[in-house]
Amino acid sequence: MPLRSTLAAAALMAAGSAAQAQTGPLTEAADGVYHFFAMGYSSMAVVGETGVLIIDPAFSPRAEMFKEELAKVTGKPVTHVVLSHEHFDHIGGTEVFPDAEIIMQENGLDVLKLSPLMPSPEVTTTFDEALTIDLGGQTVELSQPAIADGVATAVARVLESNVVFSADLYVPRKLSPHEFKEDTNFVGSALVLNTLAGWDPAYAINGHSAGNSVEALKENAKFYTDLQAVVSARFEEAFASDDPGAPWNLLFSISEEVEMPEYADWEGYEENFPAYVRRMALSVLHGG
Repeated sequence: MPLRSTLAAAALMAAGSAAQAQTGPLTEAADGVYHFFAMGYSSMAVVGETGVLIIDPAFSPRAEMFKEELAKVTGKPVTHVVLSHEHFDHIGGTEVFPDAEIIMQENGLDVLKLSPLMPSPEVTTTFDEALTIDLGGQTVELSQPAIADGVATAVARVLESNVVFSADLYVPRKLSPHEFKEDTNFVGSALVLNTLAGWDPAYAINGHSAGNSVEALKENAKFYTDLQAVVSARFEEAFASDDPGAPWNLLFSISEEVEMPEYADWEGYEENFPAYVRRMALSVLHGG
């Protein structure tokens, strides 16, 4: 088993048996648009007249499973593999589709050069702000509204059915451990999620959830917007003070000073919310 697959499989085992139990076949989210949830990860497949586009095979064994499930609904080949961002647990398995065009937002190439451990996919196509792919009867629009989770954040929208895909930007009513958010720009996350919510999608595929997550998408768009507003207001007060060091001092204390009780019932709030405040503070004040 390739190293990438071995590490990804170990991480998935640690995630718990509940996600494993939800492994199953494709769900048709719209005509010719499929949601594949397996081993704790979600992917999208779009079947057009000329071929199939998929997003995030994740790692080799899962990609093989994805390929087998696709064969049950179409005989068309996978012609495009889109990578939602540069994180290695999402970009493996591309070798299972050797004839496909491998697509990534261009910032990801610089990151892929840096890993001394993980092998990288052979990216054949990159884009800057947007890329439209015509599959014949199905049009997939890729875009980067902002840098968010990683620097190569890409979201997808199937124009005919208004199905959207994003990865690692939200989960339903849950705040993730800070270890998974330390390279996330939260101002960018707010912008990306509000862009997706503004499209009022018919179906939203989230990179780590089974089922339609439109409600969770909109709730998280509001959460990040609210968090940015609260944190920004505190820094505006600090800049307005007579102490030139106040904004920088606030950076080290704000995580213990800000609360948003309206989200206290979200899973992980008590242990993880302070880290979300600090990450937003870094994004607001320090740009990252």
